[in-house]
Amino acid sequence: MLAFIILAIGTVIAWGAWVFVLAQFDPLAGGWIAHALFYASAALALQGTLTLAGMHWHKRRHGIAASRVEVGMIARQSALISGFLITILLLAARDILRWWNILPLAILTFIFELLFLSLHKR
Repeated sequence: MLAFIILAIGTVIAWGAWVFVLAQFDPLAGGWIAHALFYASAALALQGTLTLAGMHWHKRRHGIAASRVEVGMIARQSALISGFLITILLLAARDILRWWNILPLAILTFIFELLFLSLHKR
């Protein structure tokens, strides 16, 4: 339970950092530092939010809190989804996002998850 609370506090701080970056930095004048802060804070906030949602979903589905191994799997899947979404944001910002970019990226994300699952079984 303590880990859940710490993760929730960290996620709220990450969302606060993202809002701060949105409010304080001009993307046209801020340069690469403003963009890096935006994407890094968004990635951390998404990672925390998706992990918390996965832990909550696991508890509702199974009736018990997730074990340490299951929390690791949830965090890994959250990281993959966050990376997928941040990459889509980067492609959209560069105006090169097309459906044919999303499909290979989604397949690659799925293959990474299958790779991790196959390594976990051994």
